[in-house]
Amino acid sequence: MSRLNYLSLPRRTNAESAKRLIPYDRISRMVSHLHTLYVDQCSQSTNRQIQKSQRLLRGNMLSESKSRVLVGEDQSEIQDALELLLGSAGYTVDSVSSPDEILKFIGARQYDLLLMDLNFRRDTTSGSEGLDVLSRLQGLALSPAVVVMTAWGSVDLAVKAMHLGARDFIQKPWENSHLLHVVEKQIESRRQDQSVRLRREREIQDAIEVQRRLLPAHLPEIPGIELAGGYWPAADVAGDYFDAIQFGGRIALCIADVIGKGMPAALMMSNLQAAVKVTATEWIDPAELCRRVNTLTCKNGAPDHARFISFFYGVYDPATRNLAYANAGHSPPLLSGANGRNLKLECADAVLGLWPDWQFHNCEIALEPGDRLLLYTDGLAEASRDSDGVEEEFGEERLLAALGEDAVPTEAQKSSADALLHHVVRRAADHCHSKFTDDVT
Repeated sequence: MSRLNYLSLPRRTNAESAKRLIPYDRISRMVSHLHTLYVDQCSQSTNRQIQKSQRLLRGNMLSESKSRVLVGEDQSEIQDALELLLGSAGYTVDSVSSPDEILKFIGARQYDLLLMDLNFRRDTTSGSEGLDVLSRLQGLALSPAVVVMTAWGSVDLAVKAMHLGARDFIQKPWENSHLLHVVEKQIESRRQDQSVRLRREREIQDAIEVQRRLLPAHLPEIPGIELAGGYWPAADVAGDYFDAIQFGGRIALCIADVIGKGMPAALMMSNLQAAVKVTATEWIDPAELCRRVNTLTCKNGAPDHARFISFFYGVYDPATRNLAYANAGHSPPLLSGANGRNLKLECADAVLGLWPDWQFHNCEIALEPGDRLLLYTDGLAEASRDSDGVEEEFGEERLLAALGEDAVPTEAQKSSADALLHHVVRRAADHCHSKFTDDVT
């Protein structure tokens, strides 16, 4: 196999150094020079490898547009050799000679691969400059595949580079065929990774849209009461759920929280939503609805009971101002009364999804004009901040205080209930510096 080490190629002039593409006549002179120096050991194997790479490039291995490679190398003769080798194989090549230039070029355009020396002029043995570049590239969303090179290779240095995101390691002097194979392989691997990532992103976007449609786009309008609801997931999709279902002049209110976050919780939430929709009728009381939904949840939930659901369901009749409800292990709704009473709607029963034979109980409360009732998931009350090394939650007391405060609707808010909802959430957000760690509904 042929080897290219430190080639004695013509040095760039200042004018040529300012250009990143090598003129055709210069490439011809470089080819002639390479043949003169290495005809016995490199011409045949290199040409075969280049021809093979060109055939692959014309096929399906690379996309219709040329793959773009950035070479990070401080020695101009090495830059020239890599530009010739990679350019002849069909790649578009840019070359830079410092870590700062590498980061600048990657920030300005997209590259499929970065072929980078770990050692630059300031430091010739430890690889610290190259490792620093790798560390800084980790924060970029669309960073290229990285293959590192050094003439001072060691196992420890290679391991460090791989831990920081390098996909492969080439030691100088390199074999042309091996280098081209590594470049081709890592570009294709990156494209496959990008394809998987894009497919997952599309799936997540689809899941977000599906989940959004499962939640009420508009809440019912019933004389005598104002309703408002909001949903703020901690991740792309979540396990919180709420709904308001109208039965003639009465309205059913429900809220739930699947233990856990992300896609598994979102799937359980969709099952719960379907179960409530097919079960809720105006003649089924809250305890019976919880019993039926619990039976379905135990049947369709996680087989090892690793996930379960807290759930509150109540039916309000404006004619009597009576709220009948059942609570399956959910955070008790908070009542801030117009007459000064503050209550938690306790009616303790088991969560959904664990015990299929659990018998739930009905509870009741009479509401008064001006009362404010807050149904919420625990992500709101548990919003926390660090206080002298101790996590301090927002808590029920602060929630009740915020619920009792006045909130004037803005132009974007449809009602005083909507204004109050955003006021309460804003109070919690201020407490935790908007760093919610759980879904908030």
